[in-house]
Amino acid sequence: TAKPNHMLLGKRLKGDFKKVSAAIVALTDGELSEMKEAGEREICGHVIRFDELHVGYEVKGAEGGQYAAAAENNVLILLDCTTDQDLMDEGLAREVVNRVQKLRKKAKLVPTDKITVHYTIKGKAGDLVRVVGSQKDLIETSLKSSFLGEAPSGTTIIEEEVDVKGTKMVLTLVGDIPTAPGLVVQWPGSGRPSGPYLSVSYNGQTKDLLLAPSGAAPLTATELEMEVKILFDLFGRNISLSLDGSKLKISERDLSQLNGQ
Repeated sequence: TAKPNHMLLGKRLKGDFKKVSAAIVALTDGELSEMKEAGEREICGHVIRFDELHVGYEVKGAEGGQYAAAAENNVLILLDCTTDQDLMDEGLAREVVNRVQKLRKKAKLVPTDKITVHYTIKGKAGDLVRVVGSQKDLIETSLKSSFLGEAPSGTTIIEEEVDVKGTKMVLTLVGDIPTAPGLVVQWPGSGRPSGPYLSVSYNGQTKDLLLAPSGAAPLTATELEMEVKILFDLFGRNISLSLDGSKLKISERDLSQLNGQ
C-alpha cells in the first residue's frame, strides 16, 4: 500500500494534490512494483517519484501466523509476531514488575535501597498465580529484589492493592530500615550530648546525632547517612552532607574528626 508524502508532494502539486493522493492510494501491488523498478510513474498528469511515497507492506495468507513487514532497497524482512503462551506469560510478569516499580517510586525509593517485595493475590487469580511462579526469576531479576508470596516480616515501607490485568494483588515493600535514629543522650544539666556528636541542619531544623551511641560501635559513614535520613524523614532520597559550604568527605574508618561540628 502507498500514501503520498504530504510534505514533498503537497507543496509541489498544490491544487492537484487531492486527486493525485487518491490515485496513489488506489495503486495496485503490480503498479507499485513497476513504479519502484522504474523509479517514477506518471499519475494524473504529474510525474511522481517512488521516493515521494510512503510505502507500507502487508503480509496476507500466512495461515496461523501474524507477520510485520519492512523493506529496504531490494530486501524484504518479515517478522513473525505470533503471540504464544510463553510471550503472554512474560508480558503478564512485566505488568507485575511495572506495578512494583510504580510503588517504589511512590515510596520515593532509589535503586540502591534494599527491599523485599511480598505479594498476596486476591479473589479469582486466573493465570496470575501460575505466572508469578513460572516467571519468578524474571520478576526478581528485573526488580533486583526477592519476590515472595508469604506474609511480610520486617519494617513495611509501603503497601497497596493494585490491579494486574483484572486481578487484584496486594504488594508490600519491606525494608531492613531502623524505625528510629540513635537519639542523643544529654549531659545532666548542661544540655550537651553525652559523647562525640555531630549537629546536622536541614530545612531550618538542627538536630544533634551521636557519632558513637552509648553501648554501640561508632557509626560508619554509611550508617551516618542512614541516621541523617531517618532524623529528617529523607528515606528514599539521595543526600549529600556538607560542612562550611563544602561537600563533606567522610572516612569509613574514623568519624571522630566531625565531633562538635
